[in-house]
Amino acid sequence: MRPPTLQYFYLEKPMILLILITFISVFLWIGKGDFYTKGEPREASVAVSMLEKNQWVLATEYADEIAYKPPLTHWLMAVFSMPRGKVTPLSARLPSALAFMGLIVTSFLFFGKNLKFQDSFLAALILLTAFELHRAAMTARVDMLLTFLIVWALTRLFRWEERKKLKGFPVWVVLLQGLAVLTKGPVGIVLPMLVFGIYLLFLKYNFWKIAGKLIPVALASLVLPAIWYFGAYQMGGKSFLDVVWAENFGRFLGSQNLPIHYALGHEEGWWYNCLTLAAGFIPWTILLFISLFGLNYLKKIPSVKSLWNSFIQQDKIKLFSVIAAIVIIVFYSIPLSKRSVYLMPAYPFISIFIAQYVFFVRENKPKLFSGFTVFIAAIACIVSLIVLLIVIFPVIDPVLLASHFVKRQQTLDEISATWQVLRGFSILHVLLLLVLLYSIFVYIKHFRKKNYLKILYATIAVYLALNLVLDGIFIPAYADGISVKPYAKALQKNYQFGENDLFVTNDLLKYGGNMYGLNFYLHNKFNNFEKEQPSEGFFLVGKNDFEKVSQEYGKEYKFTLLEEYNNKTRDGERVILLFTFDRHCEGDSPKQSSEKQ
Repeated sequence: MRPPTLQYFYLEKPMILLILITFISVFLWIGKGDFYTKGEPREASVAVSMLEKNQWVLATEYADEIAYKPPLTHWLMAVFSMPRGKVTPLSARLPSALAFMGLIVTSFLFFGKNLKFQDSFLAALILLTAFELHRAAMTARVDMLLTFLIVWALTRLFRWEERKKLKGFPVWVVLLQGLAVLTKGPVGIVLPMLVFGIYLLFLKYNFWKIAGKLIPVALASLVLPAIWYFGAYQMGGKSFLDVVWAENFGRFLGSQNLPIHYALGHEEGWWYNCLTLAAGFIPWTILLFISLFGLNYLKKIPSVKSLWNSFIQQDKIKLFSVIAAIVIIVFYSIPLSKRSVYLMPAYPFISIFIAQYVFFVRENKPKLFSGFTVFIAAIACIVSLIVLLIVIFPVIDPVLLASHFVKRQQTLDEISATWQVLRGFSILHVLLLLVLLYSIFVYIKHFRKKNYLKILYATIAVYLALNLVLDGIFIPAYADGISVKPYAKALQKNYQFGENDLFVTNDLLKYGGNMYGLNFYLHNKFNNFEKEQPSEGFFLVGKNDFEKVSQEYGKEYKFTLLEEYNNKTRDGERVILLFTFDRHCEGDSPKQSSEKQ
């Protein structure tokens, strides 16, 4: 007798099941919700320049700003945008979603060939549900593609040693590392080579043999990206080299006085990586935290020698995973500039140990394990009530409720904007609520039967359903509620900007944040006011920045205020002003229209 469909796929077609779960949890939702941060529209604008301005080698993304990153992700965005002839959130996020699916498949295959099936499958599910990876899979950024390429290259390097003992030449590794460099620079070669080189030292390979094998691989990996770097240098010259140096070497070395017009930012201490790693593995770090209070700790601390022997004598795939995770984390702890997404290549190699620990807690501390699953189910019940009483049957005013706990006006404005989008009946909202309620029902059924393996998978199903509700209801409503897209449409309708008459400032060391979202939705129409010094046109600027502009250019230009916009996003200033301007003849003393503010 054939087992139920889900059980059949789990036992016979686990790869198809993982792909299906990934598709449902990510691909169905990446097209929902406008851009509302500065990062996504900044990257998507590069693809806009490729499609609309034919800038396939070295694109600009904001006025005259050269793209910060190499172009592979943007090439893919542009290609996926071709059927509709324009870049959309769906086409811009698709490379990240595909890379995420590739990461899940690659990780499952890598561990599945050497370790227990249940450990490998759970490790894949941990990656699927890890907060940091899920978030990165649904954004139009370069980091998920880089993660996938680096992890795939590392798994191929491991197989090269395991199967061929470094004989032959790893063509796949060369291709993957070359593509990784085209995604985010030399780190695409440096990191895999560093991890693999240290791993080979632990296997007692001779240092010079390691160097003799890896240096040719690294040099060959440079050939493909070198073609692009040469072409980009021919077009961008010194400005291009300045960006390359700042983004790759300046960011890592923490250099000061870099020849760029923006701050690299994200400067944090080493502890920042520890915090973001713990946050990135939510919900699984919740179980790790809970378990700390119930484990039987060793009364006698093992000696350093015994720990070292245990470390070097473990299975090769586990040894490789430990080394990969440690090297990646330490590598990204060196530079002052730190971001949570930098650590993502370490996630697959950590996930296998979390999977084994989850099974250990399930078997040895079932009460702690049950406490974790009950906590996840309780969160799901609370979210179900929120959807029911605020979204589907709006008997509670979320703005009024939030005002009792939140005093920050911007937060209240964001809640209000989200609520305006959510209002109104939607079949999708009802369906997603039913999915969440059904997952809770299945969890309760298995919990009563005390089948801990099924309780584990039912808990994961509940968490996946929670993500569906967030990604299908709340996050799109939040994004659309605070998006600048409606304002961009209103500007285009009211003023009909040409290609060369809309200006902004573009010096992040002097002025506030750039308006990347507005630039994207206005189809990259921004021009650099300070560089071009135009005689007349339109001028978009933040309210605070205009004070600086007025002081510097007020004697030369007359600015006439047309309108101001209350910007709810965190992209650019809180208040955006639109002016017309014209240049005065030398010697004039114009009356400043800035008084209209």
